[in-house]
Formats: sequence, C-alpha cells, structure tokens
Amino acid sequence: MAAVEAEHRNRADEADEIFFKDGDSDICQQLMDRYAKSSASQHRHLVATAAAMRSILTSESLPPSPPAYFAAAISSLDSSTEDPMAVSALLTFLSIVVPLVPDGGISAAMAREAVGVLVKPIDGEGEKLGVASLRAGVKCIGTLLVGFCDVDDWESIRIGFGSLLKFSIDKRPKVRRCAQECLEKLFGSLRSSTVIKEASDTLYVLLKEHKPVLSELSSKKIVEGSKVESALKAENAEAAHVLNVLSATVPFLSAEVSFSVFSELCKLMGSHFSPLTRQILKAIDTIFKSSEDTVVVPEIEGVITSLTSYVSLHEKNPADTVLHVSTLLKSALEKANSVESTLCLRQLPLVCGSLGGLLTSEEDVASQASVIIKDLISSYIDTNNLLAEGSLSSEDEDNLTGGNNINAARSVCSVFESTLNSCDGIPKEHILTVTALLIEKLGDLSYILAKDIILKLADMMENATEDTASSQYVQQCIGAAVVAMGPVKLLTLLPITLHAESHSCTNAWLIPILRRHIVGASLEYYVDYIVPLANSLMLTSKEAKKSGHGKKLRACGHELLKLLPAFCNYPIDVPQKFGSLVKLMVKFIKKKSFMHEAVAVSLQMLVNQNKRKPKPSTDMDDKENANISEDAKPEVDGRFHYSKKASVKNMKTLASSSAELLQTLVDVLTASGTQISADFKVAIGCLASTLDSSVRKKILISLLNKFDPAGESEIEGQVDQSNDSIDEEKDNRSATKTQLKRSAVLDLASSFVEGAKEDLIELIYNLVRQSFQATDEADLRGAYNTLSRILEEHGWFCSSHFAEVIEMLLSHKTPDDEASSKSRFACFHVLMAHGIQSSSEEENEKAFLILNEMILTLKDGKEEHRKAACDALVMVYTTLKDSSSMNSDELCPKLINMISGYISGTSPHIRSGAVSALSVLIYKDPEICLSSPELLSSVLSLLHTKSIEIIKAVLGFVKVLVSTSEAQDLQRLLQNLLYEILPWSSVSRHYFKSKVTIIVEIMIRKCGTRAVQLATPDEHKSFLQTVLENRSSKAKDKDETNDSQTTSIDSSREPRKRNYREASSETTARQDGGKEHKNFKRHKSTHHSDTNGRRTGPKRPGNRNFGKHREASGNNHKSVKDTRKPNRFRKAS
Repeated sequence: MAAVEAEHRNRADEADEIFFKDGDSDICQQLMDRYAKSSASQHRHLVATAAAMRSILTSESLPPSPPAYFAAAISSLDSSTEDPMAVSALLTFLSIVVPLVPDGGISAAMAREAVGVLVKPIDGEGEKLGVASLRAGVKCIGTLLVGFCDVDDWESIRIGFGSLLKFSIDKRPKVRRCAQECLEKLFGSLRSSTVIKEASDTLYVLLKEHKPVLSELSSKKIVEGSKVESALKAENAEAAHVLNVLSATVPFLSAEVSFSVFSELCKLMGSHFSPLTRQILKAIDTIFKSSEDTVVVPEIEGVITSLTSYVSLHEKNPADTVLHVSTLLKSALEKANSVESTLCLRQLPLVCGSLGGLLTSEEDVASQASVIIKDLISSYIDTNNLLAEGSLSSEDEDNLTGGNNINAARSVCSVFESTLNSCDGIPKEHILTVTALLIEKLGDLSYILAKDIILKLADMMENATEDTASSQYVQQCIGAAVVAMGPVKLLTLLPITLHAESHSCTNAWLIPILRRHIVGASLEYYVDYIVPLANSLMLTSKEAKKSGHGKKLRACGHELLKLLPAFCNYPIDVPQKFGSLVKLMVKFIKKKSFMHEAVAVSLQMLVNQNKRKPKPSTDMDDKENANISEDAKPEVDGRFHYSKKASVKNMKTLASSSAELLQTLVDVLTASGTQISADFKVAIGCLASTLDSSVRKKILISLLNKFDPAGESEIEGQVDQSNDSIDEEKDNRSATKTQLKRSAVLDLASSFVEGAKEDLIELIYNLVRQSFQATDEADLRGAYNTLSRILEEHGWFCSSHFAEVIEMLLSHKTPDDEASSKSRFACFHVLMAHGIQSSSEEENEKAFLILNEMILTLKDGKEEHRKAACDALVMVYTTLKDSSSMNSDELCPKLINMISGYISGTSPHIRSGAVSALSVLIYKDPEICLSSPELLSSVLSLLHTKSIEIIKAVLGFVKVLVSTSEAQDLQRLLQNLLYEILPWSSVSRHYFKSKVTIIVEIMIRKCGTRAVQLATPDEHKSFLQTVLENRSSKAKDKDETNDSQTTSIDSSREPRKRNYREASSETTARQDGGKEHKNFKRHKSTHHSDTNGRRTGPKRPGNRNFGKHREASGNNHKSVKDTRKPNRFRKAS
C-alpha cells in the first residue's frame, strides 16, 4: 500500500505541474504524447485510464471533449471495484479533466451527483488511497462545488461541504491544505443567507465537538523554546486544525456564528503560551480585520483583559506572540473607539500599562512596542479634546474637573510615572520617547497632569553625569514640556533660582533645553523676567569673584540673555512688546558685544517668520546663516505659524520701529572700524526690507556724511552726475582709515539692495565705483559682493551700466580670496547672459571679453578660481536655456559657437581653455554634441596638434562626454571617438594611456563589450583585449559591491562631479609649456607627419557619418565669423 501511495503521490504531483490544452485538443492524446515512452508505473496507469475513457467515448460515438471525458470517468468511478489502483488513476484523471470543463459544461444536478460519487471512495476508502489521490479527489469536489453546483441550494452542496470540512482537519498536510483552500473558495462563493447560515452552523458544530480538547490544550503551558508539535498528540491535532479552518473561513461566517466563535476564542486565550496560542491569535486577528464592529465590541473588554494578561507575562512568552498580541490590543481599541469612544478611553490605561512593560525588553520588542504606544497616544489623547473637556480655572490637579478624556490621560500619566519610578538611573530610550510624546499631546494640561513626570525627569537631570548621550532623551522629554506648556509654566515648576548666600544657581541645566525648544512664547516674559534674572546673576558674579563661583554665575547670566532668539521664535505679542524689545536690543548692541549674534538671529527670525519664509531663500543667505552658531538657533517647530492677518499686523509693528534699530546697528557697527559679521549683514538686510527705500537712503547718506562730511555731498551729487570723480590725495594713514570706513559702508549698502529704488541703487553703485577706483586689489570683497547683488536684483541696472561695469571689472585681476572671486564671477554671469541676449552688436562683442576672462580663469592655478569660473559659465548656459525671450532657442547655440571660436586660436593656452569650457557645458547638457556634430569633430581634431596641454584637455572632454551621455546616444559616437583617442593608448607619458583606458572602460560599461569591439579599429584590438582582461581580473579579485562602487562612474553622481572638476582643472596652465612640448615624443608606429612636420594621426575611414573634418583655422563655424573677434584675445600670463 505504501508503494501505491508513493506512486500516486508522484503521479498527482506531476499532473499538477502539467498544463493541458482545452478546447478541441484530445486530453487522452495529450497524455499519450507526453507519457507514451515513460517506464514509470504511475504514468502507465494514467495513460491506460485515459485510453479506457476514450474507448468508452468511441463506443458511444461521443466527441473526446472534457465534459464527455468527465461523464465517462465519473461513471467508471461509480461502478469501479474497490481496487485502490483503479480508483487512484480515475481520481487523478478527473483532477486533470474537471478544470478543463467550460462554464456550464456540467449541469448542477449532474455536478451534485458527481460530488456524491467522489465522496464515497475518498470517505470510505480514504485510508487505502495515497495522499496524492486523496488530494486529487478533494480538489475535484471543491471545483465541482464552486463551479457547477447550485450554491444557493444547501442540499446541493451539503454532502460535498461536509467532506471538505472533514478533510480540512485531516492529519495529512497536503490533503488538509487543499481542503482548506477549497473550503475558503466555497465560502467566498456563497451568496444566499440561508446557505451561509447552514454552512456557518455546521462549522460551529465542528468547533463545539472539539471544545473539550481545545480547552485542555489552551490550558497547557509550553516553555519558550520547546516545540509546539511535541505537545500535540495525534488525537489532539485535529482540534488544533479546527482553529486554522476558522482563520480561513471566519470572514464569510454569519454574524451570529462569528460572534459565538469570537466568544469561544476569547475563552480559549490564556495568559500563558500554549500549543494553540498562535492559532488563536491568528483567528482573532482575522475577526478584527473582517468582522463588523458589532460582532467584536460586546466581547472587547474580555478580550482586552485576556490579551493584556498575556503581555504582562512577556518574559515567559515567545516574543513574536507578544508582539502579535500588542498589535491586537491596538486593533481592539480601534474597534472599541469606532462604536463607543468612552469604552476605548476606559481601556486605554490598561493597554498602555501592559505595553509599557515591553519598553524595558530587548531592542526589537521595545522598538515595536514603542511604535504601538505612540500610535495609541497620538490617536486617543488629543489636546483639543482635553482642553474642551477640562476646566483650567484652577491649576491644582485635584480640582481639575473633566470627563473620560482627562481621566484616561491622568491614568496614562500615572502608568508612565510608575514606569519612570521603577527605573534605576536614566531609563531606556523607548520609555523616554514615548513619555515625550505623551507630554506633547497633553499640551497646556501637561502642567497639571504630567507634573510629577516632569519633576521626576528633572531629578534625573540633576543626578545625570556629564555624559550627554545618556541624558539626551531626558532633555527631549523636558523640551517637549517646554513646547507643550510654554516656558512660563515650566519655569514655575522648575524655577531657575539664584541663591545669593551660596553664590549658586539651581536648574541652570534648563537653559540649553529652553534655547532649543521655546516656540510661541511671550516677548514680555523675556523682558520682564529673564533679563532681570540674568542681570541678578551677573551682578552677584561680581561679588563672588573670590569664591570661585563668579565665572559660573556670569556664564549662566549670559546664557539666559542669549535666550533672546528662542523668545523671538514665533512670539505671540509682537504688536504689544516689540517696542520694549527694541530698546533692550539697542542696549545689547551698544553695551553687550556677546549679545550681537543673538540680536542678529532674533531680527532675522522676526522678519522672516512674518514674511512666511522661515528658511533662507538664496544660496547667499544659506552661506551667511551657516556662520551662525547652532547654539544661537532655536529648533523651529513646523506646527507654529502666523495667520496672514497676524503677519500683516506684525510687519507693520516691525516697520514702525525698525528705523531706530537699524540706525543704531549702523552707528555701532561702523564705529568699531571692523568688518561687519555675516549674521549682522543678514539681520540688517531683514530690517531694511521692512523700510521704504527713501528711509534706507537717508540712513546711508547720514552714514556717509558722518564719515566724510565734506566729500559725501559730492557722492550724493554723483547720483545725477556720474562722470564726477574724487581725485583727492591722502596720506597712507588717512587712506587706510578711509578704506576701513568704505568697507563698512559697502557691507551695509549690500544689505540695502533688495527692493531699493533707482536713486538708492545709483548711490550704492557710486560707492562701489569709488571703491574700485581707490582701493588696491586685495580689498575689494565688499565692492564685488555689493555689485553682484545689484546686478542680480535689478535688471534695469545691467542694461543701463553694461559697458561701464564690464570695463571696471576687467580692469582688475581676479582677486585672491574665494569669496571675492565668487562674487566677481557672479557679476560676469549676469553681464554675459545679458550681452548674449542683447540685440546690440556692441553688447554682443562685450560678452566676448567676459568669455575670454572665463576661459583664461579655467586655466588658473587656483582651484577656487577655476570653480568660480565653472559655476559662472554653467549659470550663463542655464540662464540662456531658461530664457523667455523670442529667440531663446538660438541663445545656447550662440554661446557654444562663441566658445568654439577659441578652438581656432593661436595660443595652446587659449585653445585648451576653450575645450575645458566646453567640457563644463557638456557635463551640464550632454546633448550639445548630439545637436552639433561639427563641434565634436572640431574638438577631436585637436588631438592632431603637438600641444600636450591641448591633448590633455581633449581627453578630459571625451571622458566627460562618455560619462554623461546616455548609452543609446554614446553608441552613435563610439566609432568616431575610438578612432581619435585610441592612437594615444600607446603613449604612456603624461598619463595618456591611463586616460584612454578609463574612457574605454566607461564605454564598455555603458555600451557593452560587443559594441566597443565592433567600433575599435583593427590596429588597436590588442589594446582593447588588454583592457577587457584587466577588467575581468578585477572582477574576480573584488566582490560585486566594491566593484560597482569603483567602476560605475556613469551611474554615480560623485564620479560625475569628479569629471566636472577634471573638465575645468585637468588642463591647468603650466608655466613652461614649451619645455613640455620639447620633451614630448610621438609614437611613430601609429602617427604620421606631413611635410611641415605637423602630426596628422592615422587616416580616417572615408564612409563615417561623423561630420566634415575641420582644421583648426577659425573658419569652421559659420556663426563664429559674426561673433568672434580674434583681436580681443587677452594674452595669457
């Protein structure tokens, strides 16, 4: 019998994997075609059965269709003997035929009768049949019931349903799983409420039959780590399988039976892990997800009690089940809240208490438990509900009246207070993060409900060591309290107090926390409480110099005053108290230099937050704000913002007092004679933006008159008479003093540019012009910065002063410092973009002067200069590409043609610089070469020159091109690129060979080995083979991850950035390029010389679709003739 079972197991398993054709194809013939030559006994039995069925059809003149085969097989099965081999073969054959029968191919009556025929052998002779045969029979029954029987008639499916239910708890896994799948499909197809009720009752009867065994098993404890299977005896296994059937079918049961099943499951759920725990949890989970709330809620309190008791013993129960129960508790509260919110609130403390115990468990359990608890707190503890329900007439917790929301919140607070009290030292991270969220959700009521928690946290901070890592989460909790209740109430609970007798200060550790978390506070509290407290500390520090506590008290006082930015973080009383704050700020600016940064940050926040732009909007602002220390910046809470009405009101208040404050800032900062810090520049700009341009002009003129009363009236006159100049000679000491003043004025003037009117801009520009005329090269930072801001902010200025500004800039060499160089090229960006877009021939020609300067700078020896030129060139291209002018499509090609003209220059320095400029733009937009094939031809032709500098630049250009191009586009260029660069693969000097190798490797990675091989000339096949072999050896030596990191420069942004820099710096100018040329030797085997001794390279194939070859003669691009002026080339230094 074992052999028979084995045979038919294989037979059915293989049959399941066979896909048979339906329709006109003969199933018998398909089986014969497949197994005719097989010697396996199961195949012979299956073919013999199929042949017998076809013989029956032939004798009765029936077509060999699936319905006919089905009828013949069922008849044979009904009249068959008790031969297990014959029955097995017929069941296997039927399992193949039935799925192929089309819809309606079997009548409901015939299907019902057939189910009865199938049930008889598998029920009666089941032990004699193999697993595969039984599974085939079960599968046939399920298919007939779902597809052909009348599912609206219980009697039609009763017998088959009972058989499936029986085998769904069978001891044989494959049979059991098949029956459960069929049972689930059958339940899903039921639509009649009567049939659903009958099926549900039948299943519930099965549950009741196994109830005693289930109760026994559920009370049996299993120690974690032992196997559940060993606790299940053979006779008990069926009872356990009943729960699996419930999990699969409970979504389809009637409401009444679902409730009864849920009730029984709740009774089976114990506090200890049992052999049935996982099945019970799975069934409960399914009920939560699929059943109506009315089914679950009546038993919700009982199930929550059972589940929480299980979690309370989490140390003895498996971790996966504990986490499953935690998720079920969350679902249970969701169900309760959907029907009766008060029920949910009553159960919330119990659930939070049980889950809170998991926060001290291992990391995985604690982490997931904290997520669940946070979800519960966020969902069911709501600040608005608490405030609406509670009465805050008394700040005593005992007198706080309220309903279910406040009672639930109070109970949850008690839970976590107990949790904190049970911890030795600082609690774990997850306990504190949950506590922080709880405090935050309590809002203002945290002052009452979470008072004991906050005091406990304060004790922890008092006893904490200097290790900030261990106390950072405690600080976050207290920070949450600052946000929730505000600094006023928190400092009432935890006052910062001066003890004059002992010269000490309590709770000083709060100050950094306040600085980071205060938001939406009151300016009045800072002015009336914080400042007097700080003054008291600093006054006492003078008396405590001898005791050694003076420094600590003075530092504490300073830190309290530096809370100013925190109190300016969305303050609620700007219209009422900004005037008082201005007076205080004036004192800080004049007398307390350590407060300058805090004042600057505060002013920025007040203005920007009311402008609805809490973050800087420009790169310049980003850079300047980067100079502000992190300690001076509060953490901006995204939930706080001003309404439009409040912002308008606040801005009016700021504008009414900004003039006085701005004048004070100007007077104090310029009187010092030192450079104004970046943060104050931004602050001055913010204040100035609130004032009218005329007010700013008056402030600037008053400053100029103060510095030079006799001369500044002349400057004012220059607004109307720009040709006047100052020729007054001064001695060195006076000139130095004047320059310091001029730098300070320019620093302030640059902050006045935004939104300024034309007369103020003209005044500021005259200051800039004087600075260029009177200052040496090393001291123009302020002038460059101010001029760049004018050009960027005011388009009319660029048009009216275009030629004058270009001449002024080009009359000075590139400054040494990075900031000035960046500002200088920012000016060039605006001017060049304007010149190219202009229709004026004269302005077009001026653009060449700027381009010449950029190309020369790309050959500069300083990285910061090359970077500034690169960035400016890219910005010019971007501006032209995004231009909205009528001829916008012609602007970018115009720029490319301008650069291309330099390729024909006589100086290798200029020509290589032009190639570097093209490399920069190719990196930005690789499609440039695709749209202009002559450009690529022109650049590659430079590989036939003698200049090492030019060759390096061209190889860098090709590397950028292949790195940035898409594979499809690169394939079109492969043949031409390889033909030009491969001759240099035989030259090892100057790293030419290694550069070519890298380029070829990129090509291989992007286009594939085959494509590169086809495009490689025959004389260089050996070099390509060497590259391929080296790549193969690298792949063997390194793992896949490292290999991808070191080779995929085409798909990684960092390598592309490296190419960008190489494109601009790889051909840096060399002082003795002629010497390099003399030392350079050509490789005679691959390169040829003409009669003039010029290197011409290998001959080109005549049929390549590449574009006409051009010599570097300057007449190759038609448009260059109209735009390039050779006599404008500046001589390379």
